[in-house]
Amino acid sequence: MNCPKCKKENTSVIDSRDVDDKTVRRRRKCLRCKYRFTTYERIEPIKINVIKKSGNVEPFEREKIIRGITIASSGRISDEQVDNIADEIEQKIMASKKPEISSKKIGNMVITRLKKIDKVAYLRFTSVYKKFTNLGSFEQELTKLKK
Repeated sequence: MNCPKCKKENTSVIDSRDVDDKTVRRRRKCLRCKYRFTTYERIEPIKINVIKKSGNVEPFEREKIIRGITIASSGRISDEQVDNIADEIEQKIMASKKPEISSKKIGNMVITRLKKIDKVAYLRFTSVYKKFTNLGSFEQELTKLKK
């Protein structure tokens, strides 16, 4: 870290504190001119890319999971439950430490969790996700669900 006063690199950390979950405040001192200053360091989140069915790649957005579940559940699942599902999926993706994940895997993770919480929301989400085109698709999925 360069001293803002004398521009030399020789500084040391005097004090370090967490400001929040993603920010660290450091009090520093220049060893040459004795100038004291504060820096803030932000922890950069791991950037995950999602490979779409079309082959396009876009950044992972937790909000898309929340939006999809909210639309499918249509008030049947509490906001807290929706957040918990999104948290679980995001943590699982981050824990894999892979820079990319397919949208299919994310969709399957959502389906698995919805199936345990609310069967109607599960069926609604699955119908859009798997692009059901006729009544037979619904009937097949409903038959699987009943087993």
